[in-house]
Amino acid sequence: MKIISIEAYPFSLPTRRDFRWAGMLGQLGNFVVVRVETEGGVVGYGEATPLPDWGGDFGRHAGETIGTVITMIRTVFAPALIGTDVTAVTQAASIMDRVAVGNVYAKCALSIALYDAWGKSVGLPVYKLLGGAVRASVPVAHMVGLMPEKEALDEATLAVEDGVRALQIKGGVDAERDIRLVAALRTQFGEGIALRLDANQGYGHAKNAIAIVRRLVDAGVSLVEQPSEGVRYMADVTAASAVPIVADESCWDIHDAVDVLHARAADCISIYLAKAGGFSGACKVADLADAAMVRCDVNGSIESAIGTAANVHFALARPAVSLPAVITISAPAGRHPYRVAGHYYDDDILTEPMQVQDGAILPLDAPGLGISIDEDKLQAFRCDK
Repeated sequence: MKIISIEAYPFSLPTRRDFRWAGMLGQLGNFVVVRVETEGGVVGYGEATPLPDWGGDFGRHAGETIGTVITMIRTVFAPALIGTDVTAVTQAASIMDRVAVGNVYAKCALSIALYDAWGKSVGLPVYKLLGGAVRASVPVAHMVGLMPEKEALDEATLAVEDGVRALQIKGGVDAERDIRLVAALRTQFGEGIALRLDANQGYGHAKNAIAIVRRLVDAGVSLVEQPSEGVRYMADVTAASAVPIVADESCWDIHDAVDVLHARAADCISIYLAKAGGFSGACKVADLADAAMVRCDVNGSIESAIGTAANVHFALARPAVSLPAVITISAPAGRHPYRVAGHYYDDDILTEPMQVQDGAILPLDAPGLGISIDEDKLQAFRCDK
């Protein structure tokens, strides 16, 4: 099962509406697809969703773009991986780390493609390659982006009517708006819906963040994600908070996770496959969190069907990933199961919609990522032609 070719090129999907968060300058819906082919004719797909304006604490991580991901895959990683065994995923991760520092989005896209090809070659879904399912489905938290309060309330209401039981509310730009919106949502939904306010580091110094989090608690928030920047400030906020604090930007890989846990800088960790460089790195973070009895979710930058399928398999297979996932529910045009919940794109590159039940994505049981890619549609959405 040697790798004979690796391709990487950009594509875009049409968004249902504008979705933004604090500090975001670009648009959602722009991706890199990776296509790995083996000598036996098996094809594995991977995906990267790089955002150059989003990263870790104090700019220590990320900064990748569509262009850098494609260039690194074509010129550095592909030459190093072609000719190796597609099922040797641990070796592949070591090779990529040896030939290039960082570039975790590019590494993640290749990791996903290798697991997809491996699963297809042995007839197993990826979650079984990761150890098997520990839950029956993956509950979804719908992201309510930065938008006027009335629009945010309408978006959240429709998502809850669709069936999700958790919302991630983007904030961090105007704390007073965030507090008002959380209070309005709690009044609207009562206690049955989890309200997670994501500040994207927007509340600044620990003293300011502590004061805002206390008011959010009074308003009815369930969790607060990344209120401050840096492990030191996050530890102060976590110690003072009556609700769980989630680390996102502060925790990218296993080394960050060790620092976060040692400093008691968060009660929960938000895991991205991309932040950790792919499945192997993400599993390390989740397993460390599990040993420390720290709950996690799987999150990302609102991926297409390829990245979403990878997220679903990871969440199914890791005990610590028990919080609702902020991920897409992928479906081709006109066939989405929900009006709003998990519905970020008007179309996608898979042939059949993901199956859902009560606001949760059901397992993808076909070999590999468990989805069938519409190659014609993928080429139609390609951006470099």
